[in-house]
Amino acid sequence: MLKKLFSICFVIVLAHSCIGQISNEEIAELKKQLVAAKHDSTRGSIYFQLAYGYRFSNIDSSLYYTDRTIALAEKLDRPGIKAIMLSLKGATVLEAGKLPESLQFQFEAMEISEKLKDSSNVAYALNRIGNIYMELGDYKKANECYFRSKNLFEVLRDSGMYYNEISNIGNIYELMNMPDSALYFQQVAYKISESKTADRTFITWAEMMFRMGNAYKLKGDKAKAMYFYKKGISEAIRDNDIRNLTMNNLLLAKLYDEMNMPDSSLKYAYDAIQNGKAVSFRKGVYDASILISGLYNKRNQDDSAYKYLSIANIEKDSLTGTARFQELQRIILDEQEKERNAEAKRIADRNRQRQIALLAGLGLFLIIATILFRNNKQKQRTNRALENSLTRLRLTQSQLIQSEKMASLGELTAGIAHEIQNPLNFVNNFSEVNTELIDELEQEVDKGNLAEVKAITKDIKENEQKINHHGKRADAIVKGMLQHSRSSSGVKEPTDINKLADEYLRLAYHGLRAKDKNFNATLKTEYDKSIGHVDIIPQDIGRVILNLITNAFYATNEKAKSDFDIYEPTVMIKTSKITGTDGSTKAEISVADNGDGVPQKVLDKIFQPFFTTKPTGQGTGLGLSLSYDIVKAHGGELKVETKEGEGSTFIITLPA
Repeated sequence: MLKKLFSICFVIVLAHSCIGQISNEEIAELKKQLVAAKHDSTRGSIYFQLAYGYRFSNIDSSLYYTDRTIALAEKLDRPGIKAIMLSLKGATVLEAGKLPESLQFQFEAMEISEKLKDSSNVAYALNRIGNIYMELGDYKKANECYFRSKNLFEVLRDSGMYYNEISNIGNIYELMNMPDSALYFQQVAYKISESKTADRTFITWAEMMFRMGNAYKLKGDKAKAMYFYKKGISEAIRDNDIRNLTMNNLLLAKLYDEMNMPDSSLKYAYDAIQNGKAVSFRKGVYDASILISGLYNKRNQDDSAYKYLSIANIEKDSLTGTARFQELQRIILDEQEKERNAEAKRIADRNRQRQIALLAGLGLFLIIATILFRNNKQKQRTNRALENSLTRLRLTQSQLIQSEKMASLGELTAGIAHEIQNPLNFVNNFSEVNTELIDELEQEVDKGNLAEVKAITKDIKENEQKINHHGKRADAIVKGMLQHSRSSSGVKEPTDINKLADEYLRLAYHGLRAKDKNFNATLKTEYDKSIGHVDIIPQDIGRVILNLITNAFYATNEKAKSDFDIYEPTVMIKTSKITGTDGSTKAEISVADNGDGVPQKVLDKIFQPFFTTKPTGQGTGLGLSLSYDIVKAHGGELKVETKEGEGSTFIITLPA
């Protein structure tokens, strides 16, 4: 009972104590309550409030009460509360510059929370691990953590922390010297925080101010930067947020230094040192001391410059362990990067060898042809050599084409699995319903209730028709897969172009979604019903459509990864019947995307064998080449219209 009471009290306190900073009066009142507390549950909730209340004003006191809460959680066997406090402890020691310890606490909190399936604390741990990677200068990993935690907080409907992560992402872009992205994300967080109805839980207003100041400073707007730094100082004083008071003072001092206003710079740098020392914010003290030393050095006041340089060196010594850890992290990351580069090089070498082998075969063919032309007397011997070379060449080409076909088959597999599951679910469900109806039928027969028997048999008959209908749907999907996977018959047959295009659009989309759950795209279709049936080899034209749609999804997915502005990946497939000037009719199929488009410098090469714009190891360079040959073999045409930065449209024209 005591354990349960402790958990309930803790959750209530957690929900109310994180809304803002705790005042000195509230801390004093909590200490009085602690003296009078008689139960562990009450003491535990007060410990937590004090740990949080002291976090930005007195790090040592915060750590003391955090450890008391952890000890109590272990005593009462409450691993969830222990994980919360470990994560809070990691965040607190980070303020003191102890990165290795902070990372260890967050990893331990993450491990416990994942075992407990506690998504909330996993999200907080990810947020704080992102903070550590930011301090390490690994901005890519920091943003990966922030984006993951942002998505979790969105699912948890924690709007305060959701917008906190939006601000963190903007801060990373500022550190990466990306002013537009930095200002965009900070403005999103600032506007929602500024509204009266906003949930400001966990959004530190003083920190929000200096981040807005940093974003405007990066954009070159020093006036707005100064406004937000000064506003941040006022907010920090009001909230007793000493850590962020130090940051706003320091950043304002640096701004005044850049504006060549040394007296103002000194004033705010002095304030930063005093506030930083009060909460053991060593990095803030170090940066402010370096700034003051430089300002005195410009004035040729060597004694003062040396004094503050000595203070900076003392703080630097206290951060030496962090420096070693940073270097260790960089070594690990560099090693991982080397392994990735080595794997990419192996794949590139393997592909290069295949290309050389094919080119060598082509070269051999040309040599033999030349010898045949110049040496008629050796015609038979040369012809035999030529035949052997052509056989090897065809074998190599056949293997490459089969490899490409199998790759496209793999793209289909996941999509087909998704498609076939739907009719199978219907078959299973109606079969179960019929089983129940048959049981009821037997009961009604025994009762001699003829009217109910007829009604039940009617339901069974209708269900059987539905089972038959959905069974045929599943059969059609399987036949479509088999038709795609087997070798082309080479025989043209009347084919519904609209149905063929729609089928491969859905299968390609579900195939990519099966591999990448984060991928999303808007699918648009415009089918001309008057197009009718067209004589084609459906397996071959299906592969062409699949290849173009897969390329379109790849282009939009790549743009989505690099474009953090509002971007909606869109792929459109359109069919139309066109009439030529000579009165002939043609069927046109177009696949359009809003990706980055094809660069003009490589536009003439995209239909060449082995040419690809994808990274090494992600494409063979045969897809468009084979598609071009298939369309040509049908007497048609394959062309592309593109605009860099806006997208591409591939157009198939076939005789109707």
